[in-house]
Amino acid sequence: MARRYAGDVRWGWTCPRCNAETTVTRDPSSETFRWECDREDCETLGFGFRSRRAARIGLREFAEEYRDVYR
Repeated sequence: MARRYAGDVRWGWTCPRCNAETTVTRDPSSETFRWECDREDCETLGFGFRSRRAARIGLREFAEEYRDVYR
């Protein structure tokens, strides 16, 4: 099975809604990964990913869908 391209997964991830920096972290309570907007007034997040890479792919896919909806 071919792996989906994740882009450069080291840095440069931004929130699809407000373009602020977005952090990918491990959730110790569920042992999964999540991404979350760093701005306090933005509640955008994604959770339940098996790996940091999967979380970043999920963030990228969410951003693409968000852009398609609000064109």
